[in-house]
Amino acid sequence: LDSFINYYKDMGIEFTHENLIVTNGASEGLYFTLFTLCDAGDEVIIPEPFYTNYSSFVDMAGCIVKPFATFSETGFHLPSKEKIMAAFTEKTKAILICNPSNPTGTVYTKEEIQILAEICREKDLYFITDEVYREFVYDDFEFYSPLSIKEIEDKVILIDSISKRYSSCGARIGLVASKNVEITSAILKLTQARLCSPTLEQIAAAELYNTPKAYFTQVKEEYTKRRNVLY
Repeated sequence: LDSFINYYKDMGIEFTHENLIVTNGASEGLYFTLFTLCDAGDEVIIPEPFYTNYSSFVDMAGCIVKPFATFSETGFHLPSKEKIMAAFTEKTKAILICNPSNPTGTVYTKEEIQILAEICREKDLYFITDEVYREFVYDDFEFYSPLSIKEIEDKVILIDSISKRYSSCGARIGLVASKNVEITSAILKLTQARLCSPTLEQIAAAELYNTPKAYFTQVKEEYTKRRNVLY
């Protein structure tokens, strides 16, 4: 946990141990989050196209995906606030985004994140933000997290993982983080039911966070070359 805390501190985000739960990958973290926040029949708003397994996780939690469309013509950026609001009903419990997006690659702007935050504040919704691709932002775009918005920090749940950041998908070390300790305390009960995340992988993950920042520069340069060749 200390390694995670130091990582987020470098980003300007202050967490304590009670804000963080280590999970078996981001997938388990998201499932436990949905199971904690939602009752059967509740709805989760997700911009479409979205990572296919989001649908599976929502189904497993007994909930319903309510998508709203984004389009290639606008770079898969979010539509107007009014169009997003059209997807809401009295059963809506949360908004879920992946930023940068899998599968579209879209990096949502600060203004887009603030619109979603505004909706969550107005409608008393949770804001689930999957940020496993945080380091992979190209073409001078800037990543912005709802964790930076003080007014909704008790509504934001971060899903994160070492899998993409350090090319270590098989290690199965993920994370749920929130300033709302009622949420993390509830998730802790679910994690105790399955005992623990793999110990050796946790030790390795703690050391991975000592990786020099130059590593990310080199990886991004290589990924940019591959993207440009494909494009």
